[in-house]
Amino acid sequence: MEMSKKSWLWMLVFLFASCSVGQKVVKISKTLQQKVETKDFTIFVARCLPSDLENLAFNSDVVLKVKNDSAYANLPFHGLLNVKQLETPTDPISFNGPMKEFSMTQNPTVGWNVTFKIESKPYIYQVFIQIATNGKAVAKITSTTRTTMTYFGDTD
Repeated sequence: MEMSKKSWLWMLVFLFASCSVGQKVVKISKTLQQKVETKDFTIFVARCLPSDLENLAFNSDVVLKVKNDSAYANLPFHGLLNVKQLETPTDPISFNGPMKEFSMTQNPTVGWNVTFKIESKPYIYQVFIQIATNGKAVAKITSTTRTTMTYFGDTD
């Protein structure tokens, strides 16, 4: 009887050990709604307007990222300065810092509207993002001294 208890005990220990060793780590992936509502999303830009009628292909570095209370962007700029109409700047729209005046509204059938302001010397940008429930996004970025740029892409 003693031998039978020991063998059952060893068999249970073996089964428990084999089950715990064989488990795969499951990464919990957030849904689009969770990403947007927790301010943890990235827009991978595919094209923009105005684009001077150039056929542009963007790489994966062309992003607009919102994380908690900060925003990061590295976006091409193809417009004009509003101050000097004939001058075309070559520097991109880039910022990395805290968002101000953040607001978000949701329409369950359409998606989300996100707005905020962000400073990046010498510019202050007003950002308006529409994210559809299928993940498509449109971001309009306005400055008082630059042409408004519109970017189209996918949200992750």
